Amino acid sequence: MSQERTKPDRKAPQRSSLLETSALIVGYAMSRLDEAYLRARGLKSWRTAFADAGSHLSVAPASIKNLRDEFDPVHGNTRRGWVGRPMRPNRQRVMGELCDLSDAALLDMIDRILARDPEAVQEVVAPLARPTERMYNVAERLRTGRLAEEFFLAHSQAIANLSPSLILDHRTLARGYDFGVVERDRIAIELKGLKQKRGAIAFTDREWSEANARRADFWLEVVGNMESNPIARFIPDPVAVLNAGCTYQTTIAATWRATVNVA
Repeated sequence: MSQERTKPDRKAPQRSSLLETSALIVGYAMSRLDEAYLRARGLKSWRTAFADAGSHLSVAPASIKNLRDEFDPVHGNTRRGWVGRPMRPNRQRVMGELCDLSDAALLDMIDRILARDPEAVQEVVAPLARPTERMYNVAERLRTGRLAEEFFLAHSQAIANLSPSLILDHRTLARGYDFGVVERDRIAIELKGLKQKRGAIAFTDREWSEANARRADFWLEVVGNMESNPIARFIPDPVAVLNAGCTYQTTIAATWRATVNVA
């Protein structure tokens, strides 16, 4: 029986590209999770972490360290990283696709990537390794957002008539807003930053859903002109004030599945 030959997928990433992208994802996770990465992997030092990842991916440990350091300027850890060096598009693509994943999902992904799990390679690494026209300026966006949050925390009394002691930090809880207020459970505060005095801001679907559900109890704080003299604008009920439109994009998401027996 003759067998038809399957033409190679010219768009499929090469093995070297898959390894590079895997290392990028690991470097991003190390920078974002910081010490939590070491604890989750049961490692005692960054040196052992670099050696561990390098061994799994057949990449030099020094390369893993350099990749971690590239992402450091946009994360809130104590390292300075490669400040002032423009971030290349493939680094921005990794950040853009993974920045909304929970820490737990990111750690699970890292475990599978380091184990060379075929599904993780196909579903996560390969799509990120392919060039795409949809690029991100994620590094700058995250940095501007972080600066806006810090500005708000330092000037909350003047901006929202809230003492800093009354502000609850919900940024790591994935609730669809950044801060809450002590003994005012309905209030949700979301921070957005702009480099200039005017510009576009983006809401995740979860954030906009919270804004729709809470209406006047959802407080949007936009801090603009971050490059020189920051200016804050307080917008209660942004659903009523802003003319927002919804766009759709294909991205990597984490789905957790489990089998349950109730018998």
